[in-house]
Amino acid sequence: MGKNIEQQEVEKNQTKEQVLAIKKNRITKIGKSIRKLVVLDQKQIKKAINALLKYRESTHTDNILDIKDDFIYLEIVLNKLPIKYSLRPVQIKLPNAIYNQEMNSKFCIISTNPQRQFKDQICEFDIPLIQKVIGYGKLNKKYPTYTDKRKLFYEYDQFFCDQRIYGNLAKGLGKIFYERKKIPFPINCENITQEALNDLSNSTYFIQGNGPVYTVKIGRVAQTADQITQNVLAAAYDVLPNVLQEKGMSLSCLRQLNVKLSSSISLPFYSRLSVREIEAWKNQ
Repeated sequence: MGKNIEQQEVEKNQTKEQVLAIKKNRITKIGKSIRKLVVLDQKQIKKAINALLKYRESTHTDNILDIKDDFIYLEIVLNKLPIKYSLRPVQIKLPNAIYNQEMNSKFCIISTNPQRQFKDQICEFDIPLIQKVIGYGKLNKKYPTYTDKRKLFYEYDQFFCDQRIYGNLAKGLGKIFYERKKIPFPINCENITQEALNDLSNSTYFIQGNGPVYTVKIGRVAQTADQITQNVLAAAYDVLPNVLQEKGMSLSCLRQLNVKLSSSISLPFYSRLSVREIEAWKNQ
């Protein structure tokens, strides 16, 4: 049944904050259902992680030219493309941080103009990982060419921005940030707190894209198998509701959950059979 005029008018007048709040509530409800319906085997996850760590050790070299990504990824595989999707990053909290000083992690925040007030506030909080604050108006001046933007892209592990300028960043950052899914995560710079800033380093950031395969960083090869396993469990139950809440999606669209390195094959720890496959198995 289509929406009536009154419903359309209500939706039209909703603020972005209200829309995001409604979406968050919907995701929370879906998440509760998924935890009941999708049972993940912790032993199976750890077995896959140990296999990845062993593979990494066997292929690792000390050649400085042999630069390899040291992240471990959670991979979500669907059996259909979403009708609607969002490139807005989603914050996924992890029990074991994958960004810290020991790993030489560096964060950059893009603020509104002028950035001095916010920059001074950041310095008071003393968050070592936040190493750069750039005013939005200076993006094109400091990084005018594709080469400049590419250098900025690789200089920092994660980018954040004032939520008030999130929708205006594409031109200043350039296509490399959007093609390679390193879009800044929007934060509330007007009422920033020490706790909120600390949460930035205790999280990973997921961008859905148009699928049907999604990946999100959930661990480092330097972490223990137990730590990475804990992160896989936490991330899987938080990422799935975000993927499956989009229009036309449901749990029946989930095909597999895997873990992988950037240079390895995907190792499944959860598979969901389709109705056709179940029927075929029954008729054997």
